[in-house]
Amino acid sequence: MNQSLADQKQQRMQKLFDDCQQQVISQIIGPFGLSTAMFEDRNGGNVSTLHNFSRKDADYIADKDVASHKQSRKDYDREEYSSPTFTKQSQEYRAKGKDGYTGKDVAPEDMDLDHVTSLKTISKSKKVHLALETGESLERVKNMANSEENLVATHKSINRSKRDGNLDELVQRQGEKYELNPELVAQAKQTSEKHIASTVNTALMKKQSMELLQTGGKQAAMMGMRQALGLLLTELVNGLFNEFKVLIQQGVAAGKTLFEEIRQRLARIIESVVKKIPDAVGQMFQGGISGFMSNLQTFLINNFLSTAKRFVTMIRECLLGLFRAFKMIFFPPKRMTGDQALQEGLKILTTVVVTSVGLLLNETVATFIATVPFLKPFADLITPVLIGIMTGLLSAFLAYQIDCLFDRYRHSLSAKLMDELLDDAKRRDEFANELASLSESSLDNIENYSKSITLYQSIGVTLGSAGLAQNATLASLKTTVAETGEQVTKSFTMIDFIKTSQSEIEDFLKTI
Repeated sequence: MNQSLADQKQQRMQKLFDDCQQQVISQIIGPFGLSTAMFEDRNGGNVSTLHNFSRKDADYIADKDVASHKQSRKDYDREEYSSPTFTKQSQEYRAKGKDGYTGKDVAPEDMDLDHVTSLKTISKSKKVHLALETGESLERVKNMANSEENLVATHKSINRSKRDGNLDELVQRQGEKYELNPELVAQAKQTSEKHIASTVNTALMKKQSMELLQTGGKQAAMMGMRQALGLLLTELVNGLFNEFKVLIQQGVAAGKTLFEEIRQRLARIIESVVKKIPDAVGQMFQGGISGFMSNLQTFLINNFLSTAKRFVTMIRECLLGLFRAFKMIFFPPKRMTGDQALQEGLKILTTVVVTSVGLLLNETVATFIATVPFLKPFADLITPVLIGIMTGLLSAFLAYQIDCLFDRYRHSLSAKLMDELLDDAKRRDEFANELASLSESSLDNIENYSKSITLYQSIGVTLGSAGLAQNATLASLKTTVAETGEQVTKSFTMIDFIKTSQSEIEDFLKTI
C-alpha cells in the first residue's frame, strides 16, 4: 500500500508539471492573449443602461449614446423643443372655446395651448434622451411633446401661472382660485403621462433589444472564434513544445536529416491539430453561447451597478468556466463518478477564480510596469504574459492540491475499508476454523458409520449363514423326528409284541 501511495504521489507530481505547462499556455493564449487582441471592453458594457446614462460622466455609456448624453446635460432652451406647427395647433385647440382644466367656455383669444407635461420637464428626463436618441435629432422628442395627448387649451392666466412647472403644484397653489376641475386635471395629467411613458418605454425597449442582439451576436461570434482558436493554438504550441523537446533529447534518428526529422514532427503536430477541429467546433458553440450570455448579463448588472471594463472582461471570461464547472458537477459524463466530477468541477472553478483575480490585477500590474522607464513602452505586451504565467501556475498548483485532497480522502476511505476487510477476514477465519472442526467431526462420524455398516454387513452374512444352518438343522430335526417317530412306533410294536409274547409265555407256563 505504501509503495502504491508513493507511486501515486509521483504521478501527481508529474501531472502537476504537465498541468503547469498546459495552464500557462492556455492562459497566455486565452484570457490574456486572444481576448486582449480581439475584444475592446469598455466601462458599462456594450449597451447603455439608464443607470449608467444618468451618471454625470460619459465613461460608462456606449459611444453611440455619448451625443445624447451630452444633450441631456445641456441647459434647457425652449426654442430647441418647440414644434414649428405649435402655432397652428394652438389656433385649432383655442377655436373650440373649451378650457381643458376647468371645463368652462372661454373666448379663443383668451386661451393658450398648454403642454400638460412641460417641455422643460421632458428635456430634463434622462430616459427620454436615451430612448429617443436626442444626440442625432430632437424631432422624436418634439413629436412626443406636441402630440394631442400632451396638449390642453386653457385660459391664459392658468397657463402663465403654470409656466414650466408641474400641474399638481398648480392645483395645490391656485386650484381654487382658477376653479380647476380636479377630474379634468387628473384626466389630462394621466393621458399625458401614459402617452409619454408608453412612447419612451417602447422606444427604449426597442433600442436596447436591437443593440443587445447586435452586440450579443458580435460578442458570441468573437467569443466562439476565440475559444476555437484558443484550443487549436494550445494544441499547436503543446505539440511544438513536446516534439522539439523529444528531438533535443533523442536527436535525429539514424538515416534521417535534420530537415526530414523536423518535417515529420511538424506533420504529426498538424495532424494532431486537425484532429482537434471537431472539439474546436464544440468549443466555438459553447463560446458563442457564453459570449451572448455574458453580454446580456453585463447589461442586466449595469441596470443597477456601473461596472468598470475589467469587470466586463471578467464576466465574459468567467461565464464559460462557470458554465463548464456546474455542468461537470451536476451533469457528470458517463465515464465519471459523482466524486470524480466534483473534483474536476472544483478544479475548473479554481481556474475561474484565479483568472478573475488576474483580470482584476491586470491594470494594476500594467501601471506598475509602466513606472519602470525601460519597460514602459512594453508594459501592455509584458503584462498579459506575466499575468498569464502567474495565473496558469497558480491554477495548476491549486488543481494539484485539490487532487491531493481527494486522494487523501479516498485513501482514508480505503484504509477504513481495509480495516473492515481485515475484521471481516478474521471473522471469516474463525468461521472457517469452526467449519473445519465440524467437518472433521463429520468425517469421523462418517468413518464410524462406515465401520458400523461393514460390521452390520458381517453380521448380516453371519445371520445369513446361521439361517442356512438353521434351515439344515430344522430339516435334520424333521428327519430325526420322523425317524424317531418310526422307531417309537416300532418300539411300541415291539413292546406290544413282547407283551403278547410274555403273555403267551405266561399262559404257556401256566399250562405246564
